[in-house]
Amino acid sequence: MNQRVEYEDQASVILVDDEIAKPGSESESDEPGRSRFDDIFNSDELKVQRLEKGSNEYEILEKSFVGGRKRIKIAGIHRKRYDCGGVMDEARMAVFRVFAAAVASRNGGDANMRFGWYGGGSREEIREIMMHGFRRFQNRGSPYGGGIHLSPANSPMESLKTSVVDSDGLMHVLLCRVILGRPEVVHPGSRKDQPSSMKFDSGVDNMSSPTKYVIWEHHMNTHILPVYIISFRVDSLRGTRPLKTPTSPHMSINGLMSRLTNYLSSSKMVAIKKLHHEYNKSKISRSSFIRNLRAIAGDDILRAMIKGSTA
Repeated sequence: MNQRVEYEDQASVILVDDEIAKPGSESESDEPGRSRFDDIFNSDELKVQRLEKGSNEYEILEKSFVGGRKRIKIAGIHRKRYDCGGVMDEARMAVFRVFAAAVASRNGGDANMRFGWYGGGSREEIREIMMHGFRRFQNRGSPYGGGIHLSPANSPMESLKTSVVDSDGLMHVLLCRVILGRPEVVHPGSRKDQPSSMKFDSGVDNMSSPTKYVIWEHHMNTHILPVYIISFRVDSLRGTRPLKTPTSPHMSINGLMSRLTNYLSSSKMVAIKKLHHEYNKSKISRSSFIRNLRAIAGDDILRAMIKGSTA
């Protein structure tokens, strides 16, 4: 099965299953003199391969993620090698294929397979997902219901907002294969954590032009297969949708911090509390604090909380 990855203002390109699941010879390199970036995801447990810049595979992914956004600079791309990752990785691939076939069999032969971006937060969370799958439930209380939220191949910026800047100044997202099957619309403010009936397999925010895919918790490790890690730098988060500052009279920073614990994972709260501490000590500017807060929490969650506080 071929999967089409589309990107804004560019022609569509095709990624073939075998090119994703297996290493390609043109992407392999023993080039010396790499930066210490190589060590970020370099471990026997992860079983990932860094793609060679300039290779066809690298350029396809770079165009898909960056498009014409000059502020985004790709630092590196790694591909998960399920074919040589041992018994557990082979099992993950096999399970994904079995569920794809099962979903297809009840939907007229079409599993509705897509590519989706996942903004996983910290570098450590990305490593954990690549090694073990989705272990923690990230979006309980989210404006679009409970589940793993991904953005379509042509909307990578939605997932960028939930990535966290690491100690090297890098952010990381995953490009995953996703089994959507038959989706249903999930409206903002929904508290759904499962499909409304057995005939649905997933959720979307808009049926004709989705910007969010929602994979329910019980399907998170059967309907999502992480394939690529994209590591990048962002000069500025300007250009994202405008957001009311959380320091309005209706929502102080301290009030916001206390409410965020009900929306975000413990790892994201640790990162936010560290930022808050640095802001209180005047180690970072207000604009830097707000920018990084938005990147970690995501604009949708912040909007929902601020709107709720003024209702």
